Amino acid sequence: MASTHQVTIVTQDDESITFECRSDEDVISAGLRQDIYLMASCREGGCATCKGFCSEGDYVLGKFSSQALPSEEEDAGEVLLCRCYPTTDIEVEVPYTYDRISFSPEGLSFEAEVTDLAQISSNVMRLLVRRIGDDKQVKFDSGQFFDLEIPGTTTTRSYSPANITNKQGDLEFLIRIVDGGKFSTYMKDDAKIGQKILVKGPSGIFGLKENGFTPRYFIAGGTGLAPILSMVRRMHEWQEPQKCVIYFGVNTEAEIFHLDELDQLAAEMPTLELRNCVWKCSDDWHCEKGSVVDILRRDLQLTGVKPDIYLCGPPGMVDATFAVCEDQGIPKDRIYLEKFLPSGS
Repeated sequence: MASTHQVTIVTQDDESITFECRSDEDVISAGLRQDIYLMASCREGGCATCKGFCSEGDYVLGKFSSQALPSEEEDAGEVLLCRCYPTTDIEVEVPYTYDRISFSPEGLSFEAEVTDLAQISSNVMRLLVRRIGDDKQVKFDSGQFFDLEIPGTTTTRSYSPANITNKQGDLEFLIRIVDGGKFSTYMKDDAKIGQKILVKGPSGIFGLKENGFTPRYFIAGGTGLAPILSMVRRMHEWQEPQKCVIYFGVNTEAEIFHLDELDQLAAEMPTLELRNCVWKCSDDWHCEKGSVVDILRRDLQLTGVKPDIYLCGPPGMVDATFAVCEDQGIPKDRIYLEKFLPSGS
């Protein structure tokens, strides 16, 4: 017979909320049952959105992706709340503020209209949508993501906007086209301007951290450029003084995109430098030749700078960058990341 325990969630701003959770249900589900909407996305142990640190109590964890919760983090007491089943009362510290917790499903989703659709590289499409309704404003922290629902289905995929909060209701998504992918198939075959699409969110904890005037280095693989662009655009809007460098990497020249947008941003931001990297490039390629990991290693070795690192890309790139940073003496707590994980992993 299932027992019932108290779960206390403590937020970054030292606020807390306590609710009941049965031993046969995960913490996210228990919250939903009581109209408490903690930050979560896949609810399958794959995306790390619901990660927290259990500071008190005991629990068992269900099946999850080791990319979302590496073994060393699990050993240290980190948990994925969608896979956390309490066996005693527990207290969990989460890396977001109390205002990120919702108490009603209203406001968590809205309808938007497709306003632009274009292929911008061999494997990336740009999708622009605009919120429908009298209140068009979209609010999110740069680095967060939204879930987009394929029209006529209940299938959703998560994507980070490349733009910033705005009153016009615009959201710009950079979407990698994958053979056989459900959202990719929709983008290629069925998406069209004027179509309505359900948007849920925002979610996620990836975003800018305050650390004085420490330089910020942004490393993006492919469409991982989207949240990176959003964060740098926010820095530009707020005229933040930190030096920043964008390391944008793809495999081939045919896959590169948004070079004009990056150049324009750099022209407007005297603090911004660009490293546009192509791994398998021709002799004629005019920017960096090699992977973002190789170019980052070169710069760190040459300058000795120890910046804050922001990472968004596939797990292999993220793990390799971690190794480089460790070699250069950059602490793990100065590395902020978002890994691309397979849907339903």
